[in-house]
Amino acid sequence: MGSRYGIMKASRSQLSTILEVDSRIGGVSLTCTEIEIDRLKLSDQMLRPIDEVLVTELVRSICNAGLLQPILVRRRDEGFEVVFGNHRLEACKRLGYSTITALVGNFTGDEAFLAQVAENVERNMIVNPIVEASGYKRLLQNGWSLNSIARKIGKSDSYVCQRLSMLDRLDHDILTKFANGDKRSLTASHLELISSIPDKLKQREIVSIVEKRRLSVRSLENLLNGIPFPIDVAVEETKGECFVKIPNEFATALNILPHQHLRLCIRGRKLVLENNEAKRRKNSDVTTIFGIPIVSRKV
Repeated sequence: MGSRYGIMKASRSQLSTILEVDSRIGGVSLTCTEIEIDRLKLSDQMLRPIDEVLVTELVRSICNAGLLQPILVRRRDEGFEVVFGNHRLEACKRLGYSTITALVGNFTGDEAFLAQVAENVERNMIVNPIVEASGYKRLLQNGWSLNSIARKIGKSDSYVCQRLSMLDRLDHDILTKFANGDKRSLTASHLELISSIPDKLKQREIVSIVEKRRLSVRSLENLLNGIPFPIDVAVEETKGECFVKIPNEFATALNILPHQHLRLCIRGRKLVLENNEAKRRKNSDVTTIFGIPIVSRKV
């Protein structure tokens, strides 16, 4: 038999979870009970794929100490849908459990989604930004405002807007690819930068470059601003002096012209060339990177 929320029959960790969830969602009635695992199914909106490393760690932990924190579920159709605890559920399945301790809440689909986002935000977990943005779009269609969504997940209105803008600006193939969990080396910050490229074909080409080179967000930002990747160059000798040829892509990025004077200095162990004569490029400048013309942003 389950115990109603407020009756002290749950463990200390279970009661802690109840209070956390109640404060986050706001007054949701919860019941702590044992549920047959066969009656549980995962959410249609998986914000995070199952992490095998985490499941393996949970299997060891649960095997040694038992399940210290129940999962959170909601009733759906003839069974239950997991709101929090996909990894705990998977670990219990691998241990051969037939039932699992769960908190059952009377969540709507919208409330369950917002609870999932809030939980991952609090734990600083990386979620699938396309699935997240699609959820926000559905909430807006259901009558939610940007501000009410932002307050529920503990984020700003601009954060929600940035996620939503990716759905409008990213190429359809990119959206489909990452909605299905194929994110490889790209994060939400990568996708936000790529969505700023107006040409959808160029977006796909940039995604390919980022994946092949495993570019960081900063490197991608440099790429879009026309700054080439670091390369190795040979130091040559002419008449007893050292010379280094400046590759064309570096000269173009810094607006260096033949016979121009540059400032040479040492910073730490770095040799620095400064082009004080060149003007900063404007937003309308167009540069070519790997044969891909890109409208560069202000630097």
